[in-house]
Amino acid sequence: MKIHLITNCTNLKKSNIQGKVTLESLIREHNSQSIVSAWFEHLENAVQKVPANEVYAGDHWKVATSIVVPNLDLWVLSAGYGLIHSSSHIGSYDATFSSGSENSINKTGLSNNEWWESLHQVRNSENFKCQSLHSLVSINVDDVFFIAASPDYLRVIQKELKQLLLDKKLTNKNLFIISSKHNIDKILMPYFLESSADFCSTLKGGRVSLNIRLARYLLEQDSVKKFSPNHIIDKYNHLQKTSVKLPVKNRKKLSDDEINNFIIKELEVNQGFKVSATMLLKKLRSINLACEQKRFTKLLNKIQLQ
Repeated sequence: MKIHLITNCTNLKKSNIQGKVTLESLIREHNSQSIVSAWFEHLENAVQKVPANEVYAGDHWKVATSIVVPNLDLWVLSAGYGLIHSSSHIGSYDATFSSGSENSINKTGLSNNEWWESLHQVRNSENFKCQSLHSLVSINVDDVFFIAASPDYLRVIQKELKQLLLDKKLTNKNLFIISSKHNIDKILMPYFLESSADFCSTLKGGRVSLNIRLARYLLEQDSVKKFSPNHIIDKYNHLQKTSVKLPVKNRKKLSDDEINNFIIKELEVNQGFKVSATMLLKKLRSINLACEQKRFTKLLNKIQLQ
């Protein structure tokens, strides 16, 4: 029996990989009918290709690759490539299901779901270990599947998950879904383990990597060779009972311009010293102001590149 851990890709890519392909550069040249084929043609002709686990960077990916469990296969829900194994050779790219980026899928004229389905239709199946989530599960019906993904990425595979549940290829014995709760389909709720912000005190790290940290916590059991669904649920219930509840803080939400002004002032104050997004965001929140971590990091990176 194998355990298949399926998690989402990250916007952060390692900077030493040459020839990054960006979705933004193709949006101006192609309509919704041709852009997926054009995108994959560019990916196939990437200047440099390396295993996926050497492409992604950041805390989320660091945690994902740190999970040491016998017979575990790590898979990636990639906005650029579709479902890929962590060993698949890919190029560096910039495409995301999250809105607000120049490389957001929704700027192509396709919905995230339409893009996801089209990716698997046009890509060369010989270059990948599995053609889709549906085929991965269908081929490995005796295995266990852990899906630790953000709501945006979870939504694009909901259709496949629902069909696999209807076909009884996925059950409460072999499917565990870890994500924050954002309008998840009711048919998936019996398999859903919410990554509550209250878990941060026990699992450590920021919220951006909370889904994968929860997966690591649940998977690292004493006797994984004798996998027990009940043991997973017991560990989750224990975590719920023992976690410290976070105090509710009504922080003021800021616009991008207000956050940019804060960052610029802090960079001027700390001129000559190395500053991180984590450090600056902590200071922002300490004065009762609010910003989501991924958004803050993106704005900081844009300012530092100017």
